[in-house]
Amino acid sequence: MAQPHSHSFPDFGVLCDETRFWVIHRRDCYGPFDYQWSTDLYGLELLYQGEKFGECCNSEQFFADLKPYQLPTRVTEVAMTVVGAIIACSFNAISGNERLDHVSKMLQKSGLARYEISLLDRSA
Repeated sequence: MAQPHSHSFPDFGVLCDETRFWVIHRRDCYGPFDYQWSTDLYGLELLYQGEKFGECCNSEQFFADLKPYQLPTRVTEVAMTVVGAIIACSFNAISGNERLDHVSKMLQKSGLARYEISLLDRSA
């Protein structure tokens, strides 16, 4: 899957576009991470570069395994923090700017504040 094009990624960050996001770590771009509702609409399937890596049926049933992708540990930590925040927002019908604010707060609470949220610039 294509990566966002940029001549100057920040050192660290999370780049969001609709349901997809990329983790920027040391100016390298990892992703896209994404999610989709399961076919029965009871849970969410978690995707990395279009491949399922996990699922969440409710707040107590969550499975994710990014190990096969050999991502840096910090990238996995950031991605799972963002995914967790997105899942919480999805199950509580929170969207838009409120969702981005919640993701940002969760990154701060997790000691990952340097991974600032930004939106994909579609004009580039």
